[in-house]
Amino acid sequence: MAKTYKKLLFDLDNTLIDDNENRRYAIRKVLNDRKEEVTKEKLENFIKLDDKYWQDRAEGKIKDPYKFKSLEEKTTWVRAKRFIMYFGCSFDEAVAINERYIDYLKEVIFPIENAKEILEYLNKKQYDIYIVTNGPEKPVENKLNSINAKEYIKTVFTAEEAGYMKPHKEFFDKFLKKIDTCKKDDMLIIGDELEKDVLGGIQNGIDSCWFNAKNIENTTDIKPTIEINNLLDLENIL
Repeated sequence: MAKTYKKLLFDLDNTLIDDNENRRYAIRKVLNDRKEEVTKEKLENFIKLDDKYWQDRAEGKIKDPYKFKSLEEKTTWVRAKRFIMYFGCSFDEAVAINERYIDYLKEVIFPIENAKEILEYLNKKQYDIYIVTNGPEKPVENKLNSINAKEYIKTVFTAEEAGYMKPHKEFFDKFLKKIDTCKKDDMLIIGDELEKDVLGGIQNGIDSCWFNAKNIENTTDIKPTIEINNLLDLENIL
C-alpha cells in the first residue's frame, strides 16, 4: 500500500523557479552597474562560485568569523562574502552589491516548467504545501507570484529565518516548531538537490522526492524515497 502524505515541503530554487536563469539575470545587471564587460564566462563563473559557496556553507566548510550579534548581522555577512570573493571588493561594497543583487532577483522570474500546474493540482487534492528554501527571503514573494502560487502555500520558511541551511537539523527543527508539529511520517520534501533537500529529509526522518530534471545518474550514497524527472510526475504519486 502506498504511503499517504499530507504535508509537502517544496524547495523553491531550481524546483519551482529556475534559479540559475534568475541569478544570471541579476549578476548581469550588477556587472552593468559596475560598467564591467558582461561575458558568458563571467556569468557562469559567478554561478559556479555561488553554488560552491552555498554548498561549502551547508557542509560546514566555511565558518563564521565570529559570533554575530544578531541573525540579521549574520545574514549580511554571509551574503556579502561571496561578492568579496567574486569581485575582490571591500565588505561595505559587497553589502551594497548584495542589496542590488537581491533587488534584481525580484525583477524577472523564470518558472520551472509545470510549476504552477502541479501546485494547483496538489492544492485541489488538499495537500498542505510549504516552501522550505535556502534562498534569500526578499525575492520569495515575487517568485511565488510569478507562478500565481502564493495562494496555495501554507507557510514559507527560509534559511535566513532559521539561521541554518538545509540539510542541518536546526533548519528542520525550527521549521517544525513554526508549523507546530513534531509529526514527520506524513511529510514529503521535494527538491532538486541531493545534498540539501534529499539528505535533509533522510537525516531528519522525512521522506524525500528528488526532482531530477536533467535525468542525471545518482552516483552518491544519498537515496531518495521517490525520484521524478518532471513536476507533473507527482500526479502519478500523490
